Amino acid sequence: MTMAERDRHLDVLTGRLAGLLHPGGPAPAPGPITLVTGPVGAGKTTLLQSFARRCAEAGVTFLGASASRSERTVPLEVVRQLVRRATVADADRDRVGRLLDQAVLRWGETADEEALAPLTAAIGGELLELVARAPAVVAVDDVQHADAPSLRCLDHLTRRVTGLPVLIVLTEAPRTRPWQPTAYAELLQPARLHRLRLPLLTADGTHRILADRLGAPVARRIADEAYRISGGNPLLVHALADDHPADAETPTPGEAFREAVLSCLYRCEHLVLKTARALAVTEEPLHGPLLPHLVDLPSELNLHAVDAATSAGLVDADGLRHPAVRRAVLDGMTVEERARLHRAAAQLLHDDGAPPPRIAPHLLTADELAEPWMAQTLLDAGEQALADGDVDTGRRYLRRANRDCADECLRARIRSALARAEWRLDPQGAVPHLLGIATAVRAGHLDTRQAAGPIQYLLWHGQIGRAMELIHHLGERADGADARSAGDLMIIKGWMATLYPGVPLDAVAAPAGTTRDPLALARVRHRLRGVLLLDTVLGRGDLGALENAERTLGTLGLDDEPNMWSAVCAVIAMIYADRLDLAGEWCDRLDRIASARRHRTPRALLTAVAATVAGRRGDLRRARELAESALNRLSPKGWGVVIGAPLAIRLWTLTCLEEWDEAAACLRTPVPPTLFETPFGLHYLHARGVHALAAGSPEAALADFQLCGQLMTSWRLDQAPLVPWRTESARALLRMGRRQQAEKVVREELDRLRPTDLRYRGAALRVLGTVQEGAERIRHLRCAVRLLRQCGDRVELARALGDLGQAQQQAGDLRQARSTARAARDLAEECGIPVLRPTAAGRATAPDPASDAGILLTGLNDAESRVAALAAQGHTNREIAERMFLTVSAIEQRLTRIYRKLDVNSRSELAARLRLDR
Repeated sequence: MTMAERDRHLDVLTGRLAGLLHPGGPAPAPGPITLVTGPVGAGKTTLLQSFARRCAEAGVTFLGASASRSERTVPLEVVRQLVRRATVADADRDRVGRLLDQAVLRWGETADEEALAPLTAAIGGELLELVARAPAVVAVDDVQHADAPSLRCLDHLTRRVTGLPVLIVLTEAPRTRPWQPTAYAELLQPARLHRLRLPLLTADGTHRILADRLGAPVARRIADEAYRISGGNPLLVHALADDHPADAETPTPGEAFREAVLSCLYRCEHLVLKTARALAVTEEPLHGPLLPHLVDLPSELNLHAVDAATSAGLVDADGLRHPAVRRAVLDGMTVEERARLHRAAAQLLHDDGAPPPRIAPHLLTADELAEPWMAQTLLDAGEQALADGDVDTGRRYLRRANRDCADECLRARIRSALARAEWRLDPQGAVPHLLGIATAVRAGHLDTRQAAGPIQYLLWHGQIGRAMELIHHLGERADGADARSAGDLMIIKGWMATLYPGVPLDAVAAPAGTTRDPLALARVRHRLRGVLLLDTVLGRGDLGALENAERTLGTLGLDDEPNMWSAVCAVIAMIYADRLDLAGEWCDRLDRIASARRHRTPRALLTAVAATVAGRRGDLRRARELAESALNRLSPKGWGVVIGAPLAIRLWTLTCLEEWDEAAACLRTPVPPTLFETPFGLHYLHARGVHALAAGSPEAALADFQLCGQLMTSWRLDQAPLVPWRTESARALLRMGRRQQAEKVVREELDRLRPTDLRYRGAALRVLGTVQEGAERIRHLRCAVRLLRQCGDRVELARALGDLGQAQQQAGDLRQARSTARAARDLAEECGIPVLRPTAAGRATAPDPASDAGILLTGLNDAESRVAALAAQGHTNREIAERMFLTVSAIEQRLTRIYRKLDVNSRSELAARLRLDR
């Protein structure tokens, strides 16, 4: 082992050896005993071995012995080792052996020191005879563990070697108390003692060992952290070197380190081992109030003997010096030992009135929750952890409480809180608890406030019937005098009406007196801030309410479900009001809060909302990434009915990007039937209709759009910001050739739109422009472009510009048409739209020889069908590119794909195929 920072100590011993061989030196010889003191693992044994080699080189007899805790009750064991190593005749060895055997028997019979004095003198004399024949060194390692008779004999020897060429070297580790205090004190009298202290390594010494073991480059990287972990204990430093993997940037304590820590503790006093175990379990400072009781000491004062010296550097005033040391100590304990200490610590803390978060960690390992207070403590600590945002910890506490709690009422409260914890991490995890919670509500074990969260989870998962049953039950049980419970019931009904606007809740009347209580009403309005704001923006179009939205969000956290829902509703209100900049900013703020609290479910929902914001801004690739990220945060079942939100925006963006395979896979994602009873289902139907229309199925698209209209009308939510189903229906009707119906529907939409609905008015005018001709067509399209620019709808604006460019081209204004088409292409590239084409209606009504381009060919999408028709009619690639506002290269690539799909080799074959399909 490397002798880092031990050379000076070895030189001191070597100097004493030189004084032994040359006694006539100028300096007076110190006492005959040299005592090397240092913590366990500090290198005392290594130093003694190095000194033994120097004695051998100098021709000095070295008699060595090693004491141990396991043999300190064996009389004269240390003396036997010294005799065994002496060079004597066999007859002398046998004689001394018989004397030792006789002494062992006598020491077993009596403890009278005076009666045993002659034997001590006889054995001491024999030792003196052995060492006085020539220069000799008598060395005992770990002398603190030596047996009492051996200490007496060594004391006898020490008194008589003055003036003889004999040096006695002893090593000891600091101890909390001597094993044999009287004999030990007599042997180590200060007058005859030269003490040599062996401290723990410095940071530089740690670096030297690591450099010797692992090389200088590695040592430079890990030395500082290795010093913090080991405290400078050489044994631990070498263990870290043994564990260090190649190319690792930091020390990695492993098996060797664990064994080294346990070796140090087992070689220290038993009090140190017990203290280390108690500290590992409680993670408290050394002189905290629990430790004296856990290590069975009557007073804290006894623990002052435990310090860095007596504990091999493993313990300091703050407790165990490093988490790696704590892990090693815990690994060295049995499960029963850890459970006993945790149980004792929990009981002590409870008796002292400690808060539940301090007690709960100790109850996690308890065999059973035998006392009634234990489950309650875990519940309180779990709810506090949830309030603090530490969901993982709260869930562990609540799961442990739920496993052993026998009280039905308390168990119901625990399961309600546990469902809340599971829902925040993955809503699917809350499902197993909901049936038991429903039973508890019916049994009266949970009040309205405690049942509110589980009812929301039932609604999230589409279990409307069960949620309605619980709401009815709570309504029948509600006390009119209890304004708080009645208010809670009103809040639940408010959230349900938002999520399921078609479900009748009039049968559940609020208890009498609730609506007349101003405090109760204020509380209800406070908890439903987001819902009321959404209703104000969507129902009345009051954009001034957005000032309240920011104030609402500024005072909301994500610490509970009502706040989270309020925050999401407030952001959705901003989206419906077309304040996308504000909505995006608040999505980012709220996501940071949810991320800091590690709430996966709120983060997933906020990511879906952010995807909607990006999509409405025209950032299609960003919208797709966010939607996919949202869907990946939770399992499909975990999303419940809310899956409609991220699935709708992902399907819509994939359709806009013409990524047909992924869009088809998106459509194959299973959704719950109850999705279509929620506003999320409207967005999903809208996205599915847009995809069907782009894929050449206008009938299916029209069915989806009209279903949206039926639902919205029945829910009394027929507002374009929710879903512009009339405009989309008009697009589908145009594709089907039903032009008059399309115009009627879109004009109806324009009559219903409010002055603030710029986005939807612009989209409707674009559709109206496609059914008009000449100057009217251009006028409507220009108005659509102006409105879409104003509201920032870049995707629809790019398409409106494309339609306007085609209309200008057909009107003969080629210069303006080229400018408009260029602007359309540039904007389409910014949005990521791969193909920009005029509307089918524009092609059908214009005096264009390529009117057959409106036909859809089997196996081709809309864009490919138009290219195929134009190519079959004899148009060159450049002409087709100009008509479709694309590059010549893009047309060539599309033709290659068309030939491959239709299995044709020329334009003539393509024309024949086109005639066949017609």
